[in-house]
Amino acid sequence: MNFADIIVTSIPLENIWTEKGQLSATRTSYLQSEDIKNLLRSETIQFVVADVGHLLKWVAIKDSFEFWKNEIQSHLADNLDKIDVDFFPNNYAYIASRWVSELDPIIILLERLH
Repeated sequence: MNFADIIVTSIPLENIWTEKGQLSATRTSYLQSEDIKNLLRSETIQFVVADVGHLLKWVAIKDSFEFWKNEIQSHLADNLDKIDVDFFPNNYAYIASRWVSELDPIIILLERLH
């Protein structure tokens, strides 16, 4: 199996992968805006975007803050019980979750809803 070619078919994801293979990773919590802001101030963050019909997108670590500021911040759903994408710019939103894995940076998975 070529992991570089795997398309996201549904969310929420049960596992995450790189082009080299599946990671031994577990979702530990869902995150809100304040959680991510605090992590960005104190930790190295690896954002991963899951969008149905697309490959997983691993955002370069050096681009984490800009990606947060320009893409995620205005689209992050803080109330997971009630998400209406019509209230977000361009009618899409992200659900953020923290994953623990063998990788050093903290992984934040962003599952895109539209």
